[in-house]
Amino acid sequence: MGQMPPDEAELFEAHFFGCLECAEEVRWISLFEANAKQVVGKKVRETEAQFVTVVPLQQDVRIPISVPSSALSLVFSIPVPSGWGARHVSLATAAGTARFTMAVPEEQLAAGLVTVMVSAREMDPGFNLLTLVSTDGDHRDYPFDITLS
Repeated sequence: MGQMPPDEAELFEAHFFGCLECAEEVRWISLFEANAKQVVGKKVRETEAQFVTVVPLQQDVRIPISVPSSALSLVFSIPVPSGWGARHVSLATAAGTARFTMAVPEEQLAAGLVTVMVSAREMDPGFNLLTLVSTDGDHRDYPFDITLS
């Protein structure tokens, strides 16, 4: 397409359009391109993904959390007080119902931040309380209010 001098282009076209071998090569290339486009457009392996709401909590500060309907999970980030060894974290509702209690992973303690992911659809609207309990039995409370939107 304008890359060859006119006399060379004329010779090339005379050969190309009259040569059965070249025509077969073009047909195979066209077929390959069509198939490649179909394969590339398909997912090879499905990866699970979801929308989450990330909520940084503060000790003894009751915060409102509006959970959008698109959020499948809530991710709470809880700062660990300096020099404080947390043993476990738990979640309770206003009625005092314990939703979970889990051991805090050592790597999160070392980083100074406990991160917990919970199902947004299983959260109770209203008052909730995340509590960190230390190896000495001390506790730190992280209150919040859930509103589903």
